[in-house]
Amino acid sequence: MLTLKKIAITGGIASGKTSVCRILKTHGACTLNSDQIIHHLLSEDPSCINETVKLLGSEILTDGKVDRKKVAEIVFNDDEKLEALEKILHPKLFVEIDREYNRIKDDKKCKFFAVEMPLIQEIGRENVFDAIVAIQAPEEKARNRYVEEGFPAEMYEKRMKRQWDVKKKAINADYVIINDGTIKELENNILEMMKEISSQ
Repeated sequence: MLTLKKIAITGGIASGKTSVCRILKTHGACTLNSDQIIHHLLSEDPSCINETVKLLGSEILTDGKVDRKKVAEIVFNDDEKLEALEKILHPKLFVEIDREYNRIKDDKKCKFFAVEMPLIQEIGRENVFDAIVAIQAPEEKARNRYVEEGFPAEMYEKRMKRQWDVKKKAINADYVIINDGTIKELENNILEMMKEISSQ
């Protein structure tokens, strides 16, 4: 029996990773979003919440809940705290990814298992996946999209500093999808990639 392929979708901020996952889903992929898993862990996992509060202080709480904007403001201005937070979150993140993969791996309706994961290369966990797909978009377009989503422009720069340069991400990926045209063009590129991955 063929093993369900695991794909990581990476790329710069606002490059179109979520759009790619949405298209993959419409063509039979089962998808996960690592940011949503992190959000769930910081909202629902008591040990994760306690460790995060212990690391960053009770000022990250709003009405007793971890406020992700407050967390971002602290860690994106303090590399040591960001690294410490990642050590709390990443092992739990991969446990959740494995759990979901094992839950659906025998589902005949699922053609691929795709996880949106911006920092997969930076944390050196590429070997967890069968293929790494880097999404590339023109930087100006990506920055504008990020600001349009309600984030401050300076946060774009701070977050991008945590990531590899987009060219490096592309060079170290198995597949590169250029997202600089229409949704239809993006979809066609994704379908070509799916065919290629399926044939291996």
